[in-house]
Parts: sequence; structure tokens; C-alpha cells
Amino acid sequence: MAHSAIAMLKPSVDHLMDAPLSVLINELGVTLIDSEITDREFFGAVVQRKTGELLLTMPLNRSELEHDTVARYLLAQVFGVPVPDMPAPIKTTRVEGGE
Repeated sequence: MAHSAIAMLKPSVDHLMDAPLSVLINELGVTLIDSEITDREFFGAVVQRKTGELLLTMPLNRSELEHDTVARYLLAQVFGVPVPDMPAPIKTTRVEGGE
């Protein structure tokens, strides 16, 4: 999915926050992957492959609230949906390009 395709799929703030997460992930064509990273400072990541496919990787063994909140926040970031920043200690880093 190219960057312009992401913009076409941009969900509304209300839909991003209210739709069941499984429905939202399916609608946006995102692949959810369980991460084996155990670092407590890792909350999750979204990776866009060269093919355009979006991978949302989330750590295991986190509360449902944390998993749901962080997943929605990361999706908002990648789709350009305006939402407030997460409180500390959660921060996001955007890495452009890559191999």
C-alpha cells in the first residue's frame, strides 16, 4: 500500500477510537503480529514493507487496555489521524526509508 493509498484509507477519529480493534485492523488491511520483545519500554511498532503492507507488532503479556490503546495510537500515527500525544513514558519515533 503506497503512502497515497494510506491517505485514502484514513479513518475518522471517531471510527479509530470506537470500532472494535479487530474490525479496524481488518478494514485498514493491517497485519497484527505478536512480538517476542520483552523490554518493558517497547510498546509496539508499525512497519510499512516495500510492498506497502502494514505490519502492527505488539508485545505479548500486556493488559488489554494497554494493547488496545497503543495499537490505536500507532494506527493513528501511520494514517495521519489527529489524536493527542500519549503520556510519558510512551513516545513514538518515526524512521523513514531503510533497507
